[in-house]
Amino acid sequence: MDHVKNSFINPKEIFNPQFFGFSHIAKIPEGKTLYYFSGQWASDVNGKLVSTDFEQQVRQTVSNIKKALAAAQLTLDEVVKQTVYIVDFTMEKKQILIDVAAQEWQSESYPASSIIPLPVLATAPNCLIEIEIIAASGLQPLAISGKQ
Repeated sequence: MDHVKNSFINPKEIFNPQFFGFSHIAKIPEGKTLYYFSGQWASDVNGKLVSTDFEQQVRQTVSNIKKALAAAQLTLDEVVKQTVYIVDFTMEKKQILIDVAAQEWQSESYPASSIIPLPVLATAPNCLIEIEIIAASGLQPLAISGKQ
């Protein structure tokens, strides 16, 4: 069995998104399984918001994403798409998100990504961020050619 990686494409005719921590296109090879994750937010194990500070919420949200991925035997490297919902969006919040993602992802390739500003999230009062992900993983059999 050969592990085939997901690939990420950033056309030269469009700005380079790597500085901002995402890619324009994610390509999933045939034979991989897609995993759709519910939005994760800055909750503790009891479902309580851990902080009202945006940076601490981002860090806890990413931590929860890593735990959810681990439960499915996946890692951040297998995330192909993320949708980030931010309450009362500002460029400062975007920069905090980029900085935390750069520390956590530790990768040359980032998933396709969208940021959606919202006035409020339904998760919990004072929750400022929620991140929903799609991951792709799996082993693809080696191609066999010729007669045996």
